[in-house]
Amino acid sequence: MIPVELRRIADVIGGELRSAQPQCKVDRVSTDSRGVSPNTLFIALSGQRTDGHSFLREAFHNGASGAIVARAVIDEISTDPRWPLLVVPSPIRSLQCLAKWYRDRFIGKVIAVTGSNGKTITKDALGALLNKLRVATSPGSYNSHLGLPLAVLSIERRNALAVLEAGVSEPGEMSILEDIAAPDYGILINVGKAHLASFGSRRALIQEKMTLFKRIPRDGWVLLPFDDDGIAEFATQLHCQVYWTGGPDQPLALLPLAPVDDGQVVALSTPSGERREVLVRSRSPDIIHDLHVAASAAYLLGVSLDEISSTLEGYIPVSTRTEVWSLPAGVRIVNDSHSSDPISVHSALRAAALGAPHSGRKIFAFAGMNDTGSQGDVEHRQVGAHVAECDFSHLFLVGEGNLQHTAEGFRSVRPDGVVVSVHDPSLLKDHLLSLLHWGDTVLFKGPRNSGMVEAARDLAGSIAQRTLWVDLAAIAENVARFRRRLGGRAKIMAVLKALAYGTELVHLAFWISRLGIDHIGVSSTSEGVAIRKTGVSQDIYVFLPDLDDVQNLVRNRLIPILYSADLIEKYDASLRGLGHVIDVHLKVDTGMHRLGVEPDIVVDLARRIRNSGTMRLTGICTHFASADDPDQDQFTQRQIATFNAVANALRAEGFDDLLMHAANTAATVRFPEAHYNMVRIGIGLYGLCPSATVQREMDLVLAIGLTSRIASIQTVKRGESLGYNRTYIADRDLKVGVVPFGYDDGMPWSRSARGSALVSGQPAPIVGRVSMDQMQVDITDLDGIEVGAPVLLYGSHGGYVIRPEEVAEQAGTMPHELLVRVGKRVTRIYTEP
Repeated sequence: MIPVELRRIADVIGGELRSAQPQCKVDRVSTDSRGVSPNTLFIALSGQRTDGHSFLREAFHNGASGAIVARAVIDEISTDPRWPLLVVPSPIRSLQCLAKWYRDRFIGKVIAVTGSNGKTITKDALGALLNKLRVATSPGSYNSHLGLPLAVLSIERRNALAVLEAGVSEPGEMSILEDIAAPDYGILINVGKAHLASFGSRRALIQEKMTLFKRIPRDGWVLLPFDDDGIAEFATQLHCQVYWTGGPDQPLALLPLAPVDDGQVVALSTPSGERREVLVRSRSPDIIHDLHVAASAAYLLGVSLDEISSTLEGYIPVSTRTEVWSLPAGVRIVNDSHSSDPISVHSALRAAALGAPHSGRKIFAFAGMNDTGSQGDVEHRQVGAHVAECDFSHLFLVGEGNLQHTAEGFRSVRPDGVVVSVHDPSLLKDHLLSLLHWGDTVLFKGPRNSGMVEAARDLAGSIAQRTLWVDLAAIAENVARFRRRLGGRAKIMAVLKALAYGTELVHLAFWISRLGIDHIGVSSTSEGVAIRKTGVSQDIYVFLPDLDDVQNLVRNRLIPILYSADLIEKYDASLRGLGHVIDVHLKVDTGMHRLGVEPDIVVDLARRIRNSGTMRLTGICTHFASADDPDQDQFTQRQIATFNAVANALRAEGFDDLLMHAANTAATVRFPEAHYNMVRIGIGLYGLCPSATVQREMDLVLAIGLTSRIASIQTVKRGESLGYNRTYIADRDLKVGVVPFGYDDGMPWSRSARGSALVSGQPAPIVGRVSMDQMQVDITDLDGIEVGAPVLLYGSHGGYVIRPEEVAEQAGTMPHELLVRVGKRVTRIYTEP
């Protein structure tokens, strides 16, 4: 959010400003007190289960600079007279009013995307396709009467081209969203049957969605699905140009060609006869359709076919919320349990069937659909028939509702199919574990909050021999804690180098972009390209840019960190040939003597960049050698003094608006004078600390957990050896658990016979050598341990904790290395809030 004074906000929303300095500015908006930090405006919303007014004290304790509160509530509760409050009749209406004003004042053109399914995929793909235009996209699935205003207020670039989602569940909601978004261009992906019970008829639902486009000006356009006759009636009422996806006169054609193991080859062609073939990383026809819509919109906005093809080549649609785990046991689990309308269910069935191995069976675990109205019985029966038509052999029905109709539809097509009714999702794991074998695919589908997400993850964790759990809620909490420590005075760059410290780059980058972080750092150009192709619109900085890949820097709007005079000259020459101007940062060597230019030539190089006509200097940075070590604080202070001198010299030359970043996680915690206007947080995102000193000074939440399980239990007699080189001799009769996790998976060989794991929450010493694929633990004194018992190797999972820093110390390494060396065959499972 562009900083706005509280008194200006009070004028915009017609609120009474109490107990505040009117000139105080806010640059963030939050409805969750846990994510509040200084310069945040907290919106106290009243919901069905919680009331934000109950969390005012927590919000201000976390540093809120103001709060919008309801007059009917605030006069009835105890408040601190020092709290800056904006008192209004309705906080949600005030939030919407503020977003409307902000859109009109600060945002340029808006592309509004709606539809029953595929909004987020289309929006993110369009963001990736338009990245050269410095587009801003709404985070995640922020598309409701609450989400859209938050999305609008999260945009920080003035006059940005914005791609916004709009979704409705009740009549009349789209008018509110249209008033806020005021779109210049519109996209309708499809109209399904979600929320049909609320609208009464499909015609009424179409009319509601088309309301989003009613005021698009004549020089704008709307893109509609050609194969839906119900839309044509309302298309004639629009003032703008109308284009159709899939029709004979479509602006850009997309033809699916050959499926391949990891995706689909498609052909893109224009009316003028241009044609390109690309490989996209999905075989789902519905996702291919969404990408077609996004590509068509980009083409209408002037993106060339070559640029569209380059972006879509290898494109991975990570925003589907669908998780696919190919487990070492040969079982494939598809977790698509975040929505349950008919279109999404049929789409999930088709995608899972297309992606399933030919050798195994297909199994569907289904918890039903909501909001299908009077057609519920028919819709559930059609789903059952489609399950059989997609060659699923087993149907697990979870819960109650119309599921008997699903069973009837399934049996009508496949009488020999197996139908199992399960009362609770938590019982699915036991049923499926005894059923599954190599090559099988299991699809989980059900309404949000039905318990199916957890059921899928429980099953995956029980099958996978090796699992890295990444708690995204914990990462969000750590970001909030760093924001509070910064006091709103500096931005955060999330450093996701080394493939996001081994957690998996693309998924985590997409999640980080939803936390209001506008700067991401990576090591290489290829990492930056991979992130940009997810639709992330944030600034991406490349610390080790490839000299020979300037085109990808330009095409994907990446910001290289330049660290030598020679590199500056070579980039200037390359960019002259391309005819482009890019933003760059300059790295200063303040004493680490690794990469960076000498302080005494920084000003000359800055002038060289400014006069180049090919580059804009937008920031400077340095790297501290030992900010985590108190014994080296004098050296760190000398580095800070050197960097300050460079910054002052640049200001004297007219470089006044540079981003300055020097502090890593350790320096952010220990050296507030080095925060400048941006800090770089890497290992701290995951709740890990680079030293004991840092750990003592800042409490973070562990966001990772590395687990395995007991694969076999062996008996070792006293005097017998175990493991390679007979380095361990039993001094008593032992019961030893074999854990399928070795140094190829990321367990340091140096941990042989050092430290413990937790087996079912009980400490079990590591015995013998850690080998390539496995290790052994002493379970002699533990109770109730059987084959399959869960093993926590380090991190936090299931309520148990082993600090990775302690494990790193035992292994003679650092927590950074411990995390980045987690092997490829370890299954990454992300848990969302």
